[in-house]
Amino acid sequence: MRALLSAADDRFVIFSSGEGVELDFDAGRLPALPSGWVRDYFFFADGFEKDLDFYAAHAFTVEPLPKHGLKPYPYPPGGEYPVDREHLGYELEYNTRSRSGKLPGDLRFHFGSAPDQVGVSEWRAGSGQPDR
Repeated sequence: MRALLSAADDRFVIFSSGEGVELDFDAGRLPALPSGWVRDYFFFADGFEKDLDFYAAHAFTVEPLPKHGLKPYPYPPGGEYPVDREHLGYELEYNTRSRSGKLPGDLRFHFGSAPDQVGVSEWRAGSGQPDR
């Protein structure tokens, strides 16, 4: 995955709900700070986000993939993700996971009911039992 994070290009780390990318580095190799100073870090991310949202274009599929220089989305005819050796190689090497394609009939979260004597924060979602 490191190769995908080394440059701002049209090759992206694709992840789904509940997944993420962790940034870790050894700050011990940085120069010491003067007494009383603190160090802040700035993380710059270059990428795209696609919601699983009823109002988003192509919300339930990974494709069409985004690209830099993208103006309108969804793509107009002739403006699709590039189909050249570099981009196809990326897709064949990194975009290899598959999903069943079977979406639930309803993507809304349904809250269960809890007895009055148990607070909502004490209730384990979906278990029907207090979290004690």
